[in-house]
Amino acid sequence: MPNYDYLHQKSKNNILLKLLKVSFVFLVLISLYFFYLSIIIKNRISGRVWKLPTVVYSKTTYLMPGMCINKNKVINILESIYYRRVKYITGPGEFSVHNNNIELIRRTFDLPEGTIDNVHVLVYFNNGKISNIKNFNSQHNFGFLQLDPKLITIIQSPYSEQRLFVNKNNFPKLLIKILLTIEDKNFYHHNGISLNSICRAILTNLIAKKTVQGGSTITQQLVKNLFLDNKRSLWRKFNEICMALILDYYYSKDYILELYLNEVYLGQSGDDQIRGFPLASLYYFNRPINELSIDQQAMLVGMVKGASLYNPWHNQKLTLERRNLILRLISKQHILDKELCDLLVSRPLGINHYDNIAANKPAFTQLIREEIQNKLHNKIYNLSGVKIFTTLDPVSQNAAEYAIKCGISNLKFSHNLNLEAAMVVVDRFSGEIRAIVGGANPEFAGFNRAMQARRLIGSLIKPAIYLTALSNPNKYNLSTLIDDQPLTIKQHNRLWSPKNYDRQFRGHVMLVDALVQSLNVPTVNLGMMLGLNKVISTLITLGVPYNSINYPIFPAILLGAVNLTPIEVAQLFQTIASGGNYTMLSVVRTILSSDGSIIYNSLPKSERVVSPQATYLTLYAMQQSVVRGTSNLLFSKFSSYNLAAKTGTSNDLRDSWFVGIDGKEVSVIWIGRDDNKPTTLTGASGALILYQYYLEKQFPTILNLIKPKGISCISISCNNSLFCSKQRNFKVPMWIK
Repeated sequence: MPNYDYLHQKSKNNILLKLLKVSFVFLVLISLYFFYLSIIIKNRISGRVWKLPTVVYSKTTYLMPGMCINKNKVINILESIYYRRVKYITGPGEFSVHNNNIELIRRTFDLPEGTIDNVHVLVYFNNGKISNIKNFNSQHNFGFLQLDPKLITIIQSPYSEQRLFVNKNNFPKLLIKILLTIEDKNFYHHNGISLNSICRAILTNLIAKKTVQGGSTITQQLVKNLFLDNKRSLWRKFNEICMALILDYYYSKDYILELYLNEVYLGQSGDDQIRGFPLASLYYFNRPINELSIDQQAMLVGMVKGASLYNPWHNQKLTLERRNLILRLISKQHILDKELCDLLVSRPLGINHYDNIAANKPAFTQLIREEIQNKLHNKIYNLSGVKIFTTLDPVSQNAAEYAIKCGISNLKFSHNLNLEAAMVVVDRFSGEIRAIVGGANPEFAGFNRAMQARRLIGSLIKPAIYLTALSNPNKYNLSTLIDDQPLTIKQHNRLWSPKNYDRQFRGHVMLVDALVQSLNVPTVNLGMMLGLNKVISTLITLGVPYNSINYPIFPAILLGAVNLTPIEVAQLFQTIASGGNYTMLSVVRTILSSDGSIIYNSLPKSERVVSPQATYLTLYAMQQSVVRGTSNLLFSKFSSYNLAAKTGTSNDLRDSWFVGIDGKEVSVIWIGRDDNKPTTLTGASGALILYQYYLEKQFPTILNLIKPKGISCISISCNNSLFCSKQRNFKVPMWIK
């Protein structure tokens, strides 16, 4: 007879054994899976967590006692690098304006040459100059004050994610407190997950019959952002919980929080994701994260719940409501005083306009990439996390963009034409590029006309021709008479008869008058006497690329039948404006690796290529062009600045050019059409108008030409002079050897 008790016990033991085996296998599998997940986490977290973007900064600005710069210009500089004008200064990045001084607190910034610290200063002005710079606290005088550079652009990182990494210690403590209060108040007490939050969320969602509440901790949110997709599923949630436990076990709370602060998704700019509070602070408020006010911090924390829904560029009302809710919640938690809460709730969002974000500088970005490639070739394989310090001047760049936008908009309206434009501004002496705009829409990342549009330069070639003549003082000077009579030359097996713009002939004109009035026939006569090869040689010496010259050479080149880009034109005139010193145009000064070491450092190097006497005389004639020549539209408003200028118009009015030179900058502007059809605009009626817009925002400095050795002012007769018939004599500078 079978023993049923024994069999029953044996069956129970077998079941228990199977359960133990299954449990053991399950535990082994879970352990292996946890081990697998830990490898994934360690490989990323312990290495380089992100492919950081390349961050590009402007040049740094120096203020010194004795500088010819007035109070309004300094205000313009401070506002261009996002210093905030306030009534009473409370922290870095703020300034206030008084009767004869500006009070400011400079930001801390890590420059290639060292760190500049916070300093509270007073900048005093007298008669349009800086008279003194004083430390507010110690009352010591400064020999100079260096300001922090502006973040100009961010070169896109892989996966279209943009972020600026900032250490946790550099975040406002209040922002972290608000974040933890709203998102995860027990962050420092749980093990990566909160069972209470998860159970509460499940219950709430079951009652609502839909997902209305999440139970994720900050650690879980970080795991989801770094390792998982956004698809809702039980498997993803399981992975999220497992990885959160692993992350919390291996890494400190402070490090996890630091990663989260720099990783959290806070919006979209075109195709680029805005990741982390530091970058969001710049995008939405144009201020570093440590300078945000409490209400601004609350807005960013409020966006964590849903950056698309609470996007201040698209849903201002919802974003404002969410911000105010955050402020009231932290007030109830006694983090914020109720009276202050009521004040902050009444404030508008005060966000930065979308068009003013730092990332939209496509022409400038392209120029940086090209220069790095040309100078470093393959020495930099990976630009991740690199900082590039450039020569760009924020004031000049803002003014150039303003000139192109406003000027082209008005010209399109008045002439009913689809016009394009480009502008390049370079330092007169160093050749460093201060501003560049590649099209009528400066933010459009398309064809960069400043670097790539090759167009006929027209009369812009004339200063090079007259410079060639003036380089031979034994034969030519500003009073030399040149034929202005009907002329016929054989060219391309055809007869070519150049004409002056007014279809008049004057018999003979002085060399200076021919250039000032941009007369064609005397220019061609002069060029033929000099020889085409000598003119070409001068162009190449000034910096025009050899391959930009059309060979074989024909006489029409004397009237600008040569195709150059705006940046090549800028190189040509920078050499003239500097007094004959050729300096290769550049935009990159220093490149720092992600660890702060210097990868590349550049200093301008110049070479004397043309005599200073000949360039002085050429610049003098270009100054006279503003006084009484083709650029005299500038004279009424800017007569005291002694500007030098040259207009240019190509054949059939296809291209309108202008070059303006003041005491510190050379500005080149081109207007035309992409289909190369006529614009009906001359240099004076088109590009010169844009230069006037530019000077509205970037007022010029005085161009004081210093006479080089051998230059004397000589009284000459006005015989046959076009402009002096009512005078007996007048003085012009001459080079006397």
